Order: sequence, then structure tokens, then C-alpha cells
Amino acid sequence: MRNLLLIVGCAVMLSMGWTQAQPPDAVQRKLTALRQLTEFRLVQLADEYWHEGLHYKTMALMFVLLEYDPRDVENIGGLAWLLDGYGETARAIQVYQRGIRLNPNRYDLYYDLGFAYFNKRQYAQALPYLEKAVQFANAPAFVWKTLAHCYERLERYQQSLQAWEKAKQLDPSDGAVEPNMQRVRQKLQEQRANSS
Repeated sequence: MRNLLLIVGCAVMLSMGWTQAQPPDAVQRKLTALRQLTEFRLVQLADEYWHEGLHYKTMALMFVLLEYDPRDVENIGGLAWLLDGYGETARAIQVYQRGIRLNPNRYDLYYDLGFAYFNKRQYAQALPYLEKAVQFANAPAFVWKTLAHCYERLERYQQSLQAWEKAKQLDPSDGAVEPNMQRVRQKLQEQRANSS
């Protein structure tokens, strides 16, 4: 026990006293370039595997890329989507949730996970993720449209109508918004009539 304490104490003292020196700027630039080149080649290889139908190899590389750049939400979303498509839904959800933890200030993965639940008709599970996604100022109209559909499936017609109105505000030229709003208005009137 005494030897263990001596070893731990020495390790702590050494770690406090020594700091790792940074490499010179020229070396740092070369290391950065090498890292970028490696990442680019991994992305290329994953794309090649995808187009050859080698999806398991694609997913393996996407897992590597997730560790390489945990801020790449496109890679994370694509990996989770592939996993889900191959019946690995629980693993896909884990990947989405990990991506959200790594990128909490982006709407993308909140939306992707909400949309995945929505497509499985698990509207109650989809709702919190979709509601979180629209809290970001840069959430596009399609996110609001999905939220509107989710509210409608849950018979929350007033909230659905409000989400449709926000989608229309973001994209006034979208011809699909008004017919959806009319349908939801009709359901809201029927709901109010039935509750009176």
C-alpha cells in the first residue's frame, strides 16, 4: 500500500510540474494539414463504399469520422439513419442522442431524431425533439412543418395551426402550407364543437 501511495504521489507531482510543450507553428500547420487530408480521404472512402452498396463498411467509417470530428452533424445524422434502416433502431437512437450531447446548440440532430420517431408514428416521443429544434433561430420551415404535423397527429390542433403559421412566415411561397392550415382549422372547429 505504501508503494502504491508513493507511485501515485510521484505521478501527481510530475503531472503538476511538467507541461507539454507545443510544437512550432510550422509543425502545427503540417499536422493540421495531415489531419484534414486524412479526414477528407475517410469521407471519400465512405462515399465510395456507399455507392458500391457496402453499407456496413460505410457505417464503420462513419463511426471513425464521428470520433474524428464530433461536430459533423451531417455524418452523425447519416450514420444514425443508416443504422435505423438496417434495423438497428436502438443503436441509431444512441447515435442521435450522443450527437445531440456533442452538439447541443444546433437544431439538426434534434430534428433528425424527432423526424425518426415521427416516421415510426411515435408522435409523443418525437414531440420534445421537434419542439427543441424549432427553438433555434435558424430552424428552417420544414422543421416547423414536421412539428405542425406532429401536433396534428396528437390532436393538438391549435398548436398545429400556430406551427403552420410560422412555417408560412418563414416560406410564404410554399404552396403546401395553406391546404394543411385549412385542414387543421376544420379539425379544430370540429374539436371545439364536440367539446361544447
